Amino acid sequence: MARLNLRELSMMDSPARRLSQRLVELPVFRRNLERAGIDLRGADILDAGCGNGYGLELLERTYRPRRLVGIDLMPEQIERAKRRRLQAEVKVGDITNIDEPPASFDGVFVFGILHHVPAWRDAMVELARVLRPGGALVIEELHGKTAELSDRWLGTSHPATARFDWAEFRAGLAAAGFSIAGDTGLLLGAVRSFVARRES
Repeated sequence: MARLNLRELSMMDSPARRLSQRLVELPVFRRNLERAGIDLRGADILDAGCGNGYGLELLERTYRPRRLVGIDLMPEQIERAKRRRLQAEVKVGDITNIDEPPASFDGVFVFGILHHVPAWRDAMVELARVLRPGGALVIEELHGKTAELSDRWLGTSHPATARFDWAEFRAGLAAAGFSIAGDTGLLLGAVRSFVARRES
C-alpha cells in the first residue's frame, strides 16, 4: 500500500470524511449485508486500512464484535486510532501481508483502501486468506477514472496500477476466491460498495 500524501491524509481525517462513513458508507454496508443474509454481530472483524480509527469506532458500536482488529500502513494513523481507546487491537500492518493466521475473521471491512494499493490483487488474495470459509468481505472502492480525476483536480496521488474499472475489480474478487453477494453503486457509479463471500 502507498502512503497517503498530505492532501489526502487531511481529507481522510476530516469531519466530512467521518460524516460520509457514518451516514453513507456504513449504512450501505449494512444494507448490503442484510440483503445477503449475513449477520456479523458478535463476530471476529478486521478493518483493513483502519486509518485514524473512526471506522473501527463505527464497527464496534454497530456489531459489538467478539474480536475487532484494525491495521494500517501509516504508524501516525495507528497512533490516532489508539487514542480512541476502543476495545480493538490496532497495529501497523500491510494489507498485502497481514500478520494474522489463516481463517482468523468472519468479516473484513475495507473503507476505500485498495485504490491506494499497487498490488491490489495480492491484497484481495490476502484478505481471502484471513477470512474463514463463507466469511464476508465488505468493501467500498473508487472507479479508476474517479481516482484519476481526484489526482488531477484535488492533488491526491493514487498508483496507476490500482486504477481499476468495475469489470477488473469483479474479476479480481473472483480470482481471489470470492463470490459477490451484492453491490451498490454510488455517485453515478464513481464509487461502488460490495459484499463478497469467501468461497469454501
